[in-house]
Amino acid sequence: MKDFYYILGTARDASAPEIEAAYEKLARKFADEQDEFMDAHFREIAEAYDILRDAARRRKYDAALRRSQDKQLAAFKLKYLNIGVTLMFMTVTALFAGYVIRTLNGHPAKKIVSKPAGQSATAVAITHAKKHHKALTSRSVTPLAAPTPVTTSVTTPARRSAPTDSATLHANITGIVYLHQSPDYNSAVLAKIPDATKVRVLQKSDAYYKISYEGQEGYVIKTAIER
Repeated sequence: MKDFYYILGTARDASAPEIEAAYEKLARKFADEQDEFMDAHFREIAEAYDILRDAARRRKYDAALRRSQDKQLAAFKLKYLNIGVTLMFMTVTALFAGYVIRTLNGHPAKKIVSKPAGQSATAVAITHAKKHHKALTSRSVTPLAAPTPVTTSVTTPARRSAPTDSATLHANITGIVYLHQSPDYNSAVLAKIPDATKVRVLQKSDAYYKISYEGQEGYVIKTAIER
């Protein structure tokens, strides 16, 4: 759905005089342009002004625009929710697999000692005790040497810098891109960014990009990003 406020370069809550002034400013710029590209842009501007200058038609358009943006925001949230659930499932699976492996390794099979035929359990135990005592008395005791200290060097891995994804903003004919507080055109405007400004892209979605500009983080419409 076309964003008429973006086409005219006005805020979502612009008053009727502000919309009128924005249209007149654009109309003067396009007055001497005769090529097909500029004519197509001016038709969009005229369409936007025709809708927004009428209060009743503007209310209907705002409602339709809000529904469209709500759908886009819901799709954006669902996408990252699915990613979170998948990561959680993988983590739980890995932890469970590790627990099973540790449990199996911690219970080795017991050796079964068979006793000679015709001997009782007590006789077998006495025989083993005598053999063990004989082995201890015949073995010479050697004093243990002091353990040699082992020096280990710890290598600290180099810290990697976080990857950055820079982009250039491409404004409409007004030369301004609005930085919003959230991915919603109804949210507060944090800053007005000039055309051809370099910014850092933090997050991407189907309708809005989250960027960093002069220490502020916010959202701009996807069509304003020039890759």
